[in-house]
Amino acid sequence: MADRNKNDAAAQHYMPTMTGDYSRISDTAKAVDYKILPAILAYIKSVAPRITRMDTDTPFVIADYGAADGVNSSVLFENIIGQIRAINPSLKIRLVYNDIAVRDYFDRFWAGSRLKQLGGVEADYIRRSFYEALPEIKGKLHLGFSSTSLHWLNTEDVGTEFFQHPSHIQANQLPDKDRRKFVEKWKRDWRVFLRERAAELGEGGALFMANLTNRGGDRWPASAGYNNLRDICHELCREGRIKEEECKAIFVPDYFATPQEMKSLIGEDGLAQTFDLAFFEEMTVPCAYYAQFKNQLDDEQAKGKLADILAHVVRAWSESSIKTGLAAEDKGEIEEIYHRLRDRFYHAPGGLPYEYCLLELVKR
Repeated sequence: MADRNKNDAAAQHYMPTMTGDYSRISDTAKAVDYKILPAILAYIKSVAPRITRMDTDTPFVIADYGAADGVNSSVLFENIIGQIRAINPSLKIRLVYNDIAVRDYFDRFWAGSRLKQLGGVEADYIRRSFYEALPEIKGKLHLGFSSTSLHWLNTEDVGTEFFQHPSHIQANQLPDKDRRKFVEKWKRDWRVFLRERAAELGEGGALFMANLTNRGGDRWPASAGYNNLRDICHELCREGRIKEEECKAIFVPDYFATPQEMKSLIGEDGLAQTFDLAFFEEMTVPCAYYAQFKNQLDDEQAKGKLADILAHVVRAWSESSIKTGLAAEDKGEIEEIYHRLRDRFYHAPGGLPYEYCLLELVKR
């Protein structure tokens, strides 16, 4: 695997992407919008005098970092715009969506979006990592939002060899000693993210984040999905279907920081002088899919449907990372991996709850 990467410059860096239907099967992720909406509406109310005074030719700018195709935040943004328009009915709105996915997914969403039909609302899609600057909105951003994105580490500033381990496929699975480098990388990445957002936010602008978090033990998001994938990869390796070097290279490049780690980093001198932490809450969002079936698990058809959904959900966020670790001749094993994942969810039904930290940072 190492030699193959050395000879292939394009393989030195990779950026995980969600599949095209991610927004259709991310019900648990969407549920968090209702939890963070009151904090956003309270903020808008607090800056109502400023919104009232805004020139109608100067749009109120809202950005979604790690937006996927834009679907997940659409209802939230409708509510936000409704609140703004109640204060200043003629104010223009500019929505900025930022992600690394191909633009086609966003264009399909926007063409039929209710947001587009509101009138006076324009949208941009910037295909770029959210660890990069967005000079297009420097100093112009009023409200930034990010949900279920900031656990993804920046893969552009390290080679693929950084994301490798002989026994595990994700940083939260690792023993403390092995996990340390990912913790330090998460800290560096977050400092970059917040520095760039600070440059984009105008004075008094706010950044709202729904961050997936590790609350101890197995209380980190979708841990059952990650653990099943790890065990399946080792199973295939023992059977000789994938090689040991592939098993080592299959790694999902994310890290779920603890609430304490988040608070500590935001409290660092440089960031504390830039942002006020106005809101911070830990919470659990139960698995949206398991709740639908938990009373029907004696029914084989219902149990099978739940297993299908859970395997599909996990595949949406993990497939690009799994493929990266597989050699070209073994890419076909991807179907076997998710077939076995479905079987595991069928024989051991369980949910994929999400642990969250909700944060509001206001620029000084």
